[in-house]
Amino acid sequence: MVNMTALAAAIKKVATGPHLSKDLSQQEARQAMDEILSGKADPVQAAILLIALRMKRETDDENFGLLQSIQSVTDTNSSKVDELLILSDPFNGYNRHCPITAFLPAVLAASGLATISQGVKEMGPKFGVTHSQVLEQVGAKTDLSVKQATEQVNNCEIGWAYLDQAQTTPSLYALQDLRTRIIKRPSLATLEKLVMPITGANKTYLQIGFVHKAYPPVLAHLARKMGYASTLMVRGIEGGILPTLRETSSCFSEQFGEAVDYPISPEQFGIKQQTRGVLPQQSEQVTAEETAYLGQQALKGQSGIAFDSLVLGGAMALWHFGLQTSQQQAANHVSQVIKSGKANAYFERGID
Repeated sequence: MVNMTALAAAIKKVATGPHLSKDLSQQEARQAMDEILSGKADPVQAAILLIALRMKRETDDENFGLLQSIQSVTDTNSSKVDELLILSDPFNGYNRHCPITAFLPAVLAASGLATISQGVKEMGPKFGVTHSQVLEQVGAKTDLSVKQATEQVNNCEIGWAYLDQAQTTPSLYALQDLRTRIIKRPSLATLEKLVMPITGANKTYLQIGFVHKAYPPVLAHLARKMGYASTLMVRGIEGGILPTLRETSSCFSEQFGEAVDYPISPEQFGIKQQTRGVLPQQSEQVTAEETAYLGQQALKGQSGIAFDSLVLGGAMALWHFGLQTSQQQAANHVSQVIKSGKANAYFERGID
């Protein structure tokens, strides 16, 4: 008799219909994901498990088991900076708004908080414009190893870096084609944003976006289990880390593994705009080229929606993670860091 693999056993539990499906234990979920990430799993079986989990709706134990497996095959490093922020925009990018947040890590680093962002060059099913594509437009290296990114973070005149999943977690990156063929977003689309490739010497923070109201409790639980010292969950534009600029957003802060209301009002940061975010002007389609241009102009102090986006994104992080004592003080600090040319200098040193 042939022994059943962990993946096959998991499928038998979760893919048996609405009345008979059973939840996996944390260990069972991890073992099944270990098999998938090993590259030896039948891709049909891998797809069945991911779809079945989504249809059943993943439990906290299942999500954490999958995340543990992903983290275990992620290249990791500890930085020398006391506090480090990880920004996790949607890996599948943006298709309605320009992802100005590609420039936010440099702004935050110049403001006193070392920051990395993580993502991929492109990801289905959305295939939107990503941080990687924008940074490529300005000549940045988007294939840094975790070691190289850590060196940038440790450099007090840079303090930021972009890390691509192809470098941090190659075995998860290898599932891209399978995920596109699945069509619907599996739980991996959420879990990959919680991966911790670099840690702070004392504290590691997370700023992460979400769309649906069901996600904050899930994110808060997983962030606490992963060891993040503090997490800001943003109901952001296109599921990203930046909320709308024109009204209060229902954001959340993680407290002891629970999601606690943390509303973000742009007006409290001195920002008044009539639009949600940075829309493309040159055409109806968002492009990496236009995003790069608008982001660089904002870094040079040009006022407008892109500038306000960087101020809000930076200020809300500084305020939430305790580096500034009020919203307006945080906004003033970030605005001055940009207008003085400091943020642009940090950015340019990070892409040389």
